[in-house]
Amino acid sequence: MEPLFTLQWPEFLVADRLRKLLPKSQGYSILVPASRQEKGIDLALLKKHGSRPSRTITLQVKSSRTYGGSEPKRETTVRFAHRTWFHRFPVPDEADFIVLFGLYAPDRSQTKRVTAAWYRDCTLLFTKAEMHVFMANCLTVSGKPDRMFGFGFNDPHAVFQTRGDHRRRLTDFSDHLLENRLHLLTDALASPMNPLP
Repeated sequence: MEPLFTLQWPEFLVADRLRKLLPKSQGYSILVPASRQEKGIDLALLKKHGSRPSRTITLQVKSSRTYGGSEPKRETTVRFAHRTWFHRFPVPDEADFIVLFGLYAPDRSQTKRVTAAWYRDCTLLFTKAEMHVFMANCLTVSGKPDRMFGFGFNDPHAVFQTRGDHRRRLTDFSDHLLENRLHLLTDALASPMNPLP
């Protein structure tokens, strides 16, 4: 094992967000694999149940750069201020949940020096089963598997699929935002007897 341990920035931010949303005072702990090559797992979330067995779930984090929107050529074309681009990936059996993370600059006209805390993120949470369905339906207009998929948003509270939908419906994925789906994590960790979603 290397003497120096590093964590990718998106994984660190997701871990920090979960730490704040699911505090240690309520029995939650964020775990990080010691190996950077741990297959299919970037983070784990543990819930202690006193004298009963603890419960652990695993997460994989996929990150995307976020790009600014350009002015549309036609009035009927919808453009968002921010959009993410993810490469299609095989859904790992090892992960119970998949996190899609997009970091963005809230004000692209900013010229003064900023700290890392100035940046914002748009983070979506999927169960493994949901991600399998999403990937199966991630198609080009001609109906072939798309090698990319993405989401667009003007603010991080309303997120729409912009690529990977062959019908181009701009499907609303706002309900998949991490803050809106925290109950999936807490429910999965509520009891050692609860089945995972």
